[in-house]
Amino acid sequence: MSVRADPLPIVGVELGSRMENTALSVTERAYVPTGEVFTMVHRHHPSFNSAFATTRDFTGARPRFEAREKVTAQYRVRHLERRKPPVLYRGVAERTAQLVKAVGKCVVAVDITRTGRPVYGLVMKAIRDALEGTDIRVTPSPVTVTGIAGGVSHGPDAGWLVPRRELVSAALLLFEADQLKIAEGLELASTLTEEFVNFKLKEDPKADLEGWRLAKNDDLVLAVAMSVWAAERFLRKEESVPAGSLGIPRAAG
Repeated sequence: MSVRADPLPIVGVELGSRMENTALSVTERAYVPTGEVFTMVHRHHPSFNSAFATTRDFTGARPRFEAREKVTAQYRVRHLERRKPPVLYRGVAERTAQLVKAVGKCVVAVDITRTGRPVYGLVMKAIRDALEGTDIRVTPSPVTVTGIAGGVSHGPDAGWLVPRRELVSAALLLFEADQLKIAEGLELASTLTEEFVNFKLKEDPKADLEGWRLAKNDDLVLAVAMSVWAAERFLRKEESVPAGSLGIPRAAG
């Protein structure tokens, strides 16, 4: 099936303490056609009424009709790697910069729950140094995972404060709906798939205050979940594309 990928991949950096795993991921969002085609009328003036679309508007220009097809978003994990303890943050920063330079313009989502701003600053400096002299631009997204039930907020030091339930639940729903794909060729693909299948959230939100990571492979889950969250938050989502652009021909007539 033909798909179209977003121009901006998401690089996820799930930082742990020196004696915990750190995971790096690259995820892209693609669009898959639903098979539903419709006609969009491009109006030439805010006061133009589509009820009179067969006539010229008062500017003398005819409206333009475009066949479009509806699409659904699908996330694809293209790269996944893990740094085992003892973790050297400078090495993580340099590796993140390499990934960013390789994928180009992207969103960089970094979990600073355990490390705070200093390590985040190290990562971003490595990225800036690696991209010096290029036209590659990144959208940084520092994230602090909280155990407090409620909405997302933002702080000058903690970055985006995101409840763990919200962060993980969104990715789990996509996984269950077969909208989160993990490239089979990845060394850690089976591990991540198994973790999504078996991942559990604590019943009491307050209990999550110390439950940032609950299992040995949560670093992989959170790296991808954070990337999906960042994409939903910062990237515009298409609901339709020009008919035929995904490999489906326009209907005759």
